Amino acid sequence: MAQRAPTLPDPAATRSTSLDALMEKGSERPFRELIYSLMSLSNLMRSNQEHFAAYIGVTAPQFTMMAVLNDTDRASVGEIAARLEVSSQFVTLEVRKLLEKGLVEKQPNQADRRSVLLELTPTGQALMRELAPLRRETNDLMFRSLSAEQIAQLRAIFGTLLRDGRNALHQLEAPHRREQRAPTLETLGKPAKRKAAAKPRGSAR
Repeated sequence: MAQRAPTLPDPAATRSTSLDALMEKGSERPFRELIYSLMSLSNLMRSNQEHFAAYIGVTAPQFTMMAVLNDTDRASVGEIAARLEVSSQFVTLEVRKLLEKGLVEKQPNQADRRSVLLELTPTGQALMRELAPLRRETNDLMFRSLSAEQIAQLRAIFGTLLRDGRNALHQLEAPHRREQRAPTLETLGKPAKRKAAAKPRGSAR
């Protein structure tokens, strides 16, 4: 029996963007390659974080929070959450573990008595100092091909992407979209409810 030729998807029907700036000669291939490159970069940076975290005996999320405190001296749970694009509940959970390890401590927040400020303990500061040579070597290798001008451009571009990305996520999480599912799922008898997407855990370089 002759094999049936595969049915190729209609590119226009499965296109993931309608913005002219993201298209090239009617094709979104360059845009898709950009998305995959961003995902690959994110995975590389996450792997780096895991190595940094292991070096100082914490998890990758805990390392990113320690890095924020190392950069800002003191910060509230809400400020850390906003910086890393994660929930305050997630930060509270991970900070509790850092408090138990003696790497972070609480200080009164004179500006807001309802909250506290977090800072690294002397042990936490010592670990970040001991990590610094490895962190510098890794970042120097990773970003060595970029000029100061390119770094400035990247900061501007990522600032714009983060702003618009927050808006896009807000739209996805709107009440009228939470229960929406692909019509084909109905014919497959798939469960109707969708699990909430996990919050990203941030990145520290």
